Amino acid sequence: MAKVKFKQIFETIWNTHKVLFQKFFILNNEYSNAMNRQKLEEEFQKIGKQVKDLLVKGEDELCGQMEKSNHRVFSSKLADKYWDEVRKYFKYIDLVGVITKRK
Repeated sequence: MAKVKFKQIFETIWNTHKVLFQKFFILNNEYSNAMNRQKLEEEFQKIGKQVKDLLVKGEDELCGQMEKSNHRVFSSKLADKYWDEVRKYFKYIDLVGVITKRK
């Protein structure tokens, strides 16, 4: 059975940048521990930005042509599926780029 396009794109990006993605995967899992967050914040943001930039390019590749056509309504749904797939591996990807206050 053939894989859907958004999964193919995610896997291609992952395999192309395997070391970076594996490092962020481990960091993302460690980030789940609230006690480690402040200690990991700087590295999480630095590596996370690189990963997120690559993932956004993947989203552009996936949905770019649809935005210009009559199928733009489906583009947002496809992008949501893509990011849901990303969140399976990187639960905290949405926190990349978010500035937190430190007490």
